[in-house]
Amino acid sequence: MAMKEEDDIDSLFEGMVLFTPSSQLAEEAGDENLFSDLTLNSQTLEETHQSDHTILITSSNTSRRKKRASSSLRIGYGRGESTDDHDRSVSSSSSSSNLYDDDNNNNRSIYQSPYSSSTPNPMHEFEVAKSQISHKLNLARQLAKSVSGARKDSMARRRKAAEDVHVASLKLSHLEKQLDDACESEDFEAAETISQSLASAEKEKQASLVALRDTESLCDAFHSDMIQAIHSQIAAEDHSASLLHQLATDALCDAELVLKKAQALSSQHMDSWFSSSEALEAKKMEFQIHSHLVNDALNQLHDSIDHAIQDDIHHKDSLCKRKDMLNDELHRLIDLVKEKEKEIAENDSEIQAVEERIARVVSGFRETQSTINTKYDDLQSALSQLELESKTLAEKKKEIDNLLTEEEDRGAKLRELARISSDEATTYQKVVGLRRSLMSSIIKSTEDKARLAKTEELLSEDVHRLKQEVCATRASLQELSSTKSSIQQNIETLKQRIFFIDKRVPELEAEKKVAAAARYFKEAARIAAEAKSLSVEKNGVQIEMDKAVLELKELEEEIKDTVNRLQETDGLILSIEKEVAMARFQRLHLIAGSAKAERSAALELGDLEEANILFAEAEAAESEARKLPPDYNLKEEEFSNLPKRFISIDLIANLGLKELADLAASVHLSAI
Repeated sequence: MAMKEEDDIDSLFEGMVLFTPSSQLAEEAGDENLFSDLTLNSQTLEETHQSDHTILITSSNTSRRKKRASSSLRIGYGRGESTDDHDRSVSSSSSSSNLYDDDNNNNRSIYQSPYSSSTPNPMHEFEVAKSQISHKLNLARQLAKSVSGARKDSMARRRKAAEDVHVASLKLSHLEKQLDDACESEDFEAAETISQSLASAEKEKQASLVALRDTESLCDAFHSDMIQAIHSQIAAEDHSASLLHQLATDALCDAELVLKKAQALSSQHMDSWFSSSEALEAKKMEFQIHSHLVNDALNQLHDSIDHAIQDDIHHKDSLCKRKDMLNDELHRLIDLVKEKEKEIAENDSEIQAVEERIARVVSGFRETQSTINTKYDDLQSALSQLELESKTLAEKKKEIDNLLTEEEDRGAKLRELARISSDEATTYQKVVGLRRSLMSSIIKSTEDKARLAKTEELLSEDVHRLKQEVCATRASLQELSSTKSSIQQNIETLKQRIFFIDKRVPELEAEKKVAAAARYFKEAARIAAEAKSLSVEKNGVQIEMDKAVLELKELEEEIKDTVNRLQETDGLILSIEKEVAMARFQRLHLIAGSAKAERSAALELGDLEEANILFAEAEAAESEARKLPPDYNLKEEEFSNLPKRFISIDLIANLGLKELADLAASVHLSAI
């Protein structure tokens, strides 16, 4: 068979030359060595990027680097070539497969995640941070809860002290009324006793006031501690927000890094995979070509065998037919048995000779067929091995895809972690803003109450001092009045004495004249001396009366000045008392509002007993506040700047974001 070459230069079989036995050789019978020297030569050229004249195995992905593999296969059938070449070819193919397997084994370790167990786990860091945040916030909340409990206890003690002051005030008022009644009824002994009880009651009231101030100071201290505890909670939440923002930023950075590394590693692995896949496809194509050509050779061998023994088989068939015919003739011609038996024996001998020739030819072909079958089986085994390697590459491709998918999922989880951290940080920031805003209202209310209490205290001290001055002035006025009465009585006495003297002196002058006329000279001398003495006395009494009148005039001026000063002081006291009432009214308004807010918080927290106490406290403060405007002529417009809504400090410490936002909205505040 002549050499056949494809016209197409890009054909897969370019450079492949097929040699087959000639038809003449196929017609030779009994050649045992025919096709015994079947040779399969394979040459794999070295991979190159510049060759344009070899068979190319290319990847369909033009975006990746391409490697071209060229191979030339030459299968020849002919005499004179050793079968060792075929053995070397098959051995070379097996060696190539083994080397390929070694490369795969060496590269198997690269299809693993680039992140070892020692790599920091952002999710673990997030959970640790959340645990630390929860621990710090729990500590802050426990501190606020503890301070809140102590604050409530101090408020209860303050209420008890205030009740003691109220009782002492009622007792003092009752004793003062009894004293006034005793004085009016001029029961001075009872007044003395009541006065002593009044002094004792005043001491009790002062002691109660001191205790009240101490409890109020303690309440203020615990209130300050509560504010500080909430500030600590705000600081913890603010720190939590910062930490979560940082975790979110780090998680986003890690997500980007994970994706970049995964994509780079996947690209690297895919390049390696494509190279291995291309090499495997080239080997598969090579072995498929080998298998195809060997199969063709096997088919042609069968055709050659059939062609070589075809005449003998026809000859055998004709002889067999002739034997049958002769047997028939044997039956018909019994008489010719011996002769025909002889002919049959000769025919059998010829048949045996032909069968022996056929057997020899077939035997020769069977050895070649067995060799070809062995080579074909080897090729099929190699192809099966290549199929396994192809499956291995497919699994590796799946591993690469799974790795990329896992890393993409990891990146998505990191982005989700960043989103969760950012959302929680934003929530903490909002909570911090709302708590600060609400706390500013609490702090302002506290400062206002402290300022009003201090103002009330200072003004009350001024009123007390002025009332003491009034008492002292009234006592002085009383003394001046008593002195004035004494002086007036003295002047009246002096006037009566002068009147007596003025009346007596003329009488004595008349009696002296009578005595002188009667010549009672001793009597006349006595009367004259008495008259003279009365005249002298009159002059002294007149001088004393003039002095008393002058003193009385000065005393009346002093009394007038004292009365004017007393009236001015009383007016000042009324003015200051009005200021005290204004400060007290505002403070009571704040107390009542705070008590109502605390009552609402107690109801919300389920503390009904505390809610009832706070309700009574708010009612008492409002009741006291309602008495002040009519008593001191206070106008509503004077208190237009008083807050209308109040907030419980316990709610600020315990509420979450939504409740804090609702609370801030109810009092028209916004987060700062």
